[in-house]
Amino acid sequence: MRKRTRLLIIRWVTFALMIIIINILQNTQGFFPEIFGVRAFLLIPATVCIGMFERKYAGAFFGLFAGALWDTVTPLGDGYNAFVLMLFGAVCGLLITVLMRNHLLTALILSFGASVLYALLYVIFFIVAQGMEDSAYLFFRYYLTGAVYTALFTPVFYIFVMGVVRATTVEEKY
Repeated sequence: MRKRTRLLIIRWVTFALMIIIINILQNTQGFFPEIFGVRAFLLIPATVCIGMFERKYAGAFFGLFAGALWDTVTPLGDGYNAFVLMLFGAVCGLLITVLMRNHLLTALILSFGASVLYALLYVIFFIVAQGMEDSAYLFFRYYLTGAVYTALFTPVFYIFVMGVVRATTVEEKY
């Protein structure tokens, strides 16, 4: 097996283990601090950062993997998280390939945008569609503040993913 292939396998296994650990931290009650009842959705910035470095196809795959793990512990379990995180990973990889530069500020913008979009879609599909009252209050009190709380962890994931990518990249000699 070539060195490049071996390093790519190591990188992807590392990302898979990272997603599993983040899923445990995020979804186990009491493992990760909630601030005034607001939770951080750590799988969103992790997926965004992986998508930024691995580009659209691998970003979509790791987003699908992260969302599927998240769906196994949610009461709905309908594939919503898998679909949305797959889209986030693919879109972030595509944006970095075509339009944006890969740096921390971009990661913060994409992570915050993805967190707000996730929260907005969740409120529309699962709160407003159910006919629950005070959906605007819930969005601003819990989901929008949760998006801000989530985006605060983006630098940690960005630096980790960047370190893994740099450690597992081989320069081609011509």
